[in-house]
Amino acid sequence: MRTAVVTLAAIGLLVHAHTFGQESQDTTTYRLTGTRIAFGQDIRIERDEEVTDAAIVVAGDLEVNGRVRDGIVVVGGNLHLSSTADVRGDVVLVGGTLTRDPGAQITGGIDYVSFGEWTNRNFGWFGTVRFGEFPRWMFLLGTMARLSVLAVLMALMLIVARAPVARVGRAALAEPLRAFVIGLVAEVFFMPLLIAAAIGLAITVIGIPFVVILVPLAIVLAVFAFVLGFTSLACRIGEWIEDRLGWQPGSAFIATAIGYLVLLGPTLLARVVDVVSFDAWPLTYALVAAGLTVEFIAWTIGLGAAVTTGLGRWYTVPPPITAQPAPPTAAQPA
Repeated sequence: MRTAVVTLAAIGLLVHAHTFGQESQDTTTYRLTGTRIAFGQDIRIERDEEVTDAAIVVAGDLEVNGRVRDGIVVVGGNLHLSSTADVRGDVVLVGGTLTRDPGAQITGGIDYVSFGEWTNRNFGWFGTVRFGEFPRWMFLLGTMARLSVLAVLMALMLIVARAPVARVGRAALAEPLRAFVIGLVAEVFFMPLLIAAAIGLAITVIGIPFVVILVPLAIVLAVFAFVLGFTSLACRIGEWIEDRLGWQPGSAFIATAIGYLVLLGPTLLARVVDVVSFDAWPLTYALVAAGLTVEFIAWTIGLGAAVTTGLGRWYTVPPPITAQPAPPTAAQPA
């Protein structure tokens, strides 16, 4: 009897020691952080991190190695729960993939909205369209929105300032290097000069109202000069292309549209190629670099031409001379 009691006591001590060892091994001191929210970037929750609220990621990936108290929402990205992840709430995943390692704990439910196999459709020679990669579509939609707004502003510029557009365009194409240098100087020194003028006026009490007027007016004039210069350069390039192709001079809107496509085509094409998978990322990067370079040069030359012509108020290049037909001569009497 005594031997049995001793044996049971020894077994109890061993079980208690084993359980205590496991508890000691699993004990983690967490550092608390608040809600983790990210748009267009990835989030990584470390092993010793405890998010006291929810973790929300849009157009990015989330990796959880620690604890999240109030659930997870991932839209347009992937979710990875490591073996040490502890999610005490619901998990909502839209348009991505869920990777759950053995040992990952989720106390709530999982709501998974997947686009299925149609997220990658192969169209033969056209390549594979990756419908499910949300960030790439956001870049494409953002580029299309920016170019659409610019197209509207250019059309308005042609309507309200047709003569200044012609003057600035001639100056830009006649001396592009000079216009580029002047435009670059204006881009570099505009903000420092505006800040210095605003500080100088704000020092005096009398000048404070002028600061309220100066800053918005200067920004509006800068935007007007940029759009005027870009529109003028696009119109002039379009006219030059029409002349080289032997087309009859038509509407200024058509010429501007041609120049618009030439200057902004690489940027838009780069975003389209980024969505359509040809496994040719060097082509995508090359198009992005070419598009940004062409846009920068065009904006700078246009701005310089707008500055040298006083926003199109005077000519720096003489206007083209239109040949007039000779008047008919009177017949001499015999």
